[in-house]
Amino acid sequence: MIVSLVELREQLTSRTSTPEFGPGDARRLNPLSIEQQKKRAKELLREWRAREASALERFRRHCPSAAGSDSGPRLGDAQLVIAREYGFRKWADLKAHADHIRIARAATRLGRPSALDSGYRTLHIRCGHDIMHKLAVAGFEGGFMWFADPYVEGPVPRTSTLDEFVRVRARYLEEISLEKNGYERLRSSYDDLELAKDYESVNLWLEHDSYDQLILARLLDFFSDASKRPPRLRLITVTHFPGVERFNGIGQLPAEALRVLWNDFRDVDEGQLALGKQAWLAVTSPTPEALLDLVRTQTPALPTMSRALARHLRELPSSGNGLSLTEQLTLQILAAKGAMNAPRLFGWYTNHYEPLTFMGDTGYWNVLRGLADASRPALRIHERGDMPRESNRHWQVELLPFGEDLLRNRADWLKANTVERWVGGVRIDSRDRSNWRFDDARGEVLRD
Repeated sequence: MIVSLVELREQLTSRTSTPEFGPGDARRLNPLSIEQQKKRAKELLREWRAREASALERFRRHCPSAAGSDSGPRLGDAQLVIAREYGFRKWADLKAHADHIRIARAATRLGRPSALDSGYRTLHIRCGHDIMHKLAVAGFEGGFMWFADPYVEGPVPRTSTLDEFVRVRARYLEEISLEKNGYERLRSSYDDLELAKDYESVNLWLEHDSYDQLILARLLDFFSDASKRPPRLRLITVTHFPGVERFNGIGQLPAEALRVLWNDFRDVDEGQLALGKQAWLAVTSPTPEALLDLVRTQTPALPTMSRALARHLRELPSSGNGLSLTEQLTLQILAAKGAMNAPRLFGWYTNHYEPLTFMGDTGYWNVLRGLADASRPALRIHERGDMPRESNRHWQVELLPFGEDLLRNRADWLKANTVERWVGGVRIDSRDRSNWRFDDARGEVLRD
């Protein structure tokens, strides 16, 4: 479905008030006051001169030449350390970002920010609708399309036709209760992609996790066909945002931040299109070797791709105990923290244990169900008797002795239970004599 941001903005402005933040926003977004950062730099320099260990390490990491000089670092060097800790190359870049945020925030709050996407008939594509309203508030005027097939879950097989692929995906989404009319919604999304060529400029708003990067691979594969490509195809892949302590996604950010990110879009080149096509072939392959080979190249055309694909590979069963990394981390949390309710467990998993956050809560509840509903369960879910099973906020989750055995590699999840699941195009079925696994110690894929 393609939505007009102009019409959406008119609907929003007709309301009595428009909230500055929505659910999940980075409410503590640091505006990066330059005066505050100057004070921090002076404090850092004083700490270095006092030989405090943390200050010495910060200089060693971000400005080793100054830290090792005979005269020691100066204030400009301390400012450079602060800038690089925020992800900037130099202090001047941090100052420019702070000015840009200030201007964007003022324009957004006045209610009539300039349309940064004017001049072209523009389509914005995102793997969800989390930034749709914010783009409208930020003054963008193009069309908005969400393309949200979660390839990190369920079968992603290589099929002879698109319709066959969509039916496989829809069947899975309906089975896990993510969709009621999965086929119609998915088919519509794929059909809408065909409309992209009618726009002058198409902008892909994505981030660095495997959820987004697998979708990016699919989109680049689609647009590698020149007949389906718009005159201009642009991409942003966000890995962090200054002032956000733990960046999980663009959806965290307030509207003014999207205006700042607009400057980071770049035209997609032929090398990136070719890499996307190669990555999609690897993701849908029935074996994981091509995916591992691609990860080892570091994917220089799209540096975020290799890390995301490496994380995706670790959803293969471990060679040690047959668990995916998500399952492994879940049991580790329960072993370390004790029994807890499901939302709190998801919070620990997402914000403290998961190295590259990619999974939403709905997918995570299915992971918990899988670990609890097996013939030899790794955990137990205690439910309130008067609440439906879907009311996961009332679940109390407890680690069982078999889960402890798994953590110690004294048992194997696939050998103890009937397990059937997919990692992209790779089918895992414990009833088969041989399954693909991931060897954590060697970083290899192997078969039983």
